[in-house]
Amino acid sequence: MPPRIVLLDVNGTLTDLAPIGAPWGRPELGEWVLDQAVLTAMAGALLGGGDRAFAEHIRAAIGTIVSDAGLDPAGIDAATAAAVALPARPGAEEALSRLADAGVQAVALTNSGAAAGTRTLRGCGLEPYVERVLGVDAVHTFKPDPRVYAYALDALRAAPQEVTLLATHPWDLAGAAHAGIGTAWVTHGPRSWPDVFPAPDVRGDGLIDVVEALIDLA
Repeated sequence: MPPRIVLLDVNGTLTDLAPIGAPWGRPELGEWVLDQAVLTAMAGALLGGGDRAFAEHIRAAIGTIVSDAGLDPAGIDAATAAAVALPARPGAEEALSRLADAGVQAVALTNSGAAAGTRTLRGCGLEPYVERVLGVDAVHTFKPDPRVYAYALDALRAAPQEVTLLATHPWDLAGAAHAGIGTAWVTHGPRSWPDVFPAPDVRGDGLIDVVEALIDLA
């Protein structure tokens, strides 16, 4: 059976990160920035700094990557502004509409925090398709801390087997699998799965592909 609830990662999964690199004509920088921000957020959480907003980690990551790449720092403010107003990924609206039509509850679970995640979804036009936004600020840490997934299950009053996480980040899906939650990997292009993590239950190149696979689960 399809999952009763699909948890949706937001940053990089539902949203396109390319505008972060636009000030330098380097769209690939968006992925680098998010990876760096996740690393510092994870480290901060382990060291007791989980109360910093994810936006702080994003700005720090932009600064670090720009400096390391020898790029003009004058673009940092524009990149930071772009990071909080990212467009939706191609097919995102249709994919979420199909979930709704199938009677599957769509809930965002984001490292950005509930308020910031809601603003992002509203800005890219996806808010009407998401029934609820859960943020890591409720538990003062960041994904993939097990407390985040436990919080989501408790907030939704759901058993792990009723829920699947849809994300583009293998580390996020590994956290969900550790909690007994189903996993759906959207690659957004050619990518390889790290074999140190449990293989995802469902995978696909685009959001529509993955959602169709989830709906078709028997």
